[in-house]
Amino acid sequence: MKLFNKKTKPKQQNSELIVSDGSRVWYRYNVDRPLMLIILSLVAIGTVMVFSASYAYAEMWYDDSYFFARKQILWVALGLVAMFAASKFNVYNLIYKYTKIIFFAVVLLNFAVPLWGIVSHGAKRWIEIGIINLQPSELLKFSVILMFAYLTYNLKKDEKLIIFLVKYGILIGGCALATVLQSHLSATIIITTLALFMMFLGGVKIRRILLMLLIGLLAVLILFAFFSPFLEDTLGHAELRIKVWSDPFKYMKDAETNDAGWQPAQSLYAISSGGLWGVGLSQSNEKHGWLPEPQNDYIFSILCEELGFFAAVLVIGLFAALVWRGFVVAKRAPDDFSRMIIMGITLQIAIQAALNIAVVTNSIPSTGISLPFISYGGTSLVMLLGECGIMLSFSRYTTEERTALGVR
Repeated sequence: MKLFNKKTKPKQQNSELIVSDGSRVWYRYNVDRPLMLIILSLVAIGTVMVFSASYAYAEMWYDDSYFFARKQILWVALGLVAMFAASKFNVYNLIYKYTKIIFFAVVLLNFAVPLWGIVSHGAKRWIEIGIINLQPSELLKFSVILMFAYLTYNLKKDEKLIIFLVKYGILIGGCALATVLQSHLSATIIITTLALFMMFLGGVKIRRILLMLLIGLLAVLILFAFFSPFLEDTLGHAELRIKVWSDPFKYMKDAETNDAGWQPAQSLYAISSGGLWGVGLSQSNEKHGWLPEPQNDYIFSILCEELGFFAAVLVIGLFAALVWRGFVVAKRAPDDFSRMIIMGITLQIAIQAALNIAVVTNSIPSTGISLPFISYGGTSLVMLLGECGIMLSFSRYTTEERTALGVR
């Protein structure tokens, strides 16, 4: 049984949306302001924290304390332009029409990374396009959301099991393989989790999802059994991270693991140093050469050290509020396709935020996941803000019937 009932696809007529069967009138009005305010708040916190966390590292390595802050402000500006541009237009028909093309083009782009990508931070996950280093896995997350929204919107109740397994298995397996070839295990986890959640929310029978998950696990075991030398090269770092996770302090100065426990251990030192109110903005000690690249995946540790438990709870609360508001907007969406896209984007942000915070607190092994809107980064930030613009665009159209006195 579907979580939401499918409705007739609406069409735009001036300032209204009128359902083609004539049964209801749908009004267009302003974007969801609480959702927009939450997003802007997270971006503002992230911009301040990138400068605060990075200036010592930037001064040491680039002789320019504003090196990362300047770039981040540029990415924020581009991302906000993308968000507000997307929010102003009715992007529904464009997305629906080109979903398949977008998906397969992005998958091919990800398969091109191992062949023509560039190496950065010890991994080949970027493609250089002019002066821009593009991370295709960020595009893949969004294209998976679009594709599975499209598939569940057009879900056939009587589809044969074997056809279902082959179709969905090829799609999920292809995306997983594309990211595994990039040694990008965190993206593999996020994309697979997103696809399974969207299948569940889209009305796919739970037993089919569980069967697919079981087949996927068996496939992984077979791959490890027959292709272990290849997997050692692409996923060998995962075993090391699990080993370090068990006791990061033990591997802080360990030649065999190349001091792999240093970063998670210093992250815990930073968090524990913050106390209730923190040591003060820009007053972190860990960012002065102790915590490597503090502006990236471990920026939440610096936030905890400088602004304390209070700020940590505030940021977590903002992410929780974003998830809540995202599902409120999804509930009011005019049809299942837009609803599934909104829920997919919301889930992507929630999964990434939860995994990042779990990593920096050493609750799970390190996975190389950035904190949405807050960690330093270009492709990720611009993509997320663009996706939020699509959410805001869909929030203009609601199933709530509004009177003449309603808010417009």
